[in-house]
Amino acid sequence: MTTLSLGWDLDVTQGEGWLIIRPRPHGPQTLELVPLADEILKLLEWCWANRVILVLDGLDLLTSFVVGQFVKLHKNLERQGGILRLCGVKPQHRQVLERVGLTMCLPIYDDVRDAVMGSFPCKPR
Repeated sequence: MTTLSLGWDLDVTQGEGWLIIRPRPHGPQTLELVPLADEILKLLEWCWANRVILVLDGLDLLTSFVVGQFVKLHKNLERQGGILRLCGVKPQHRQVLERVGLTMCLPIYDDVRDAVMGSFPCKPR
């Protein structure tokens, strides 16, 4: 399902009890003006979900406004007993998040599968 918001395209899928969201900004102004967290929180109310994986491979620029939106989303989800995980984060964006100490509350995984599993290794069947 693709949801169009004011300044973001949100590609949304559900799987394994998670809402998997791939946000893509419409343009550079989106990264500074359009509150991504509010758009996602509205979507979560509609979907009755509180576990979110943000796939950030379509995000070319990581601004302080966007990082603030991640923190806002994390805090809202945490208050509701939910969780936020990131994946598809570009190496330079990962470095920024590590430098500012946000990887403890915004865990970063290599891909969706790892994000779903968290720190639990796969068990052989």
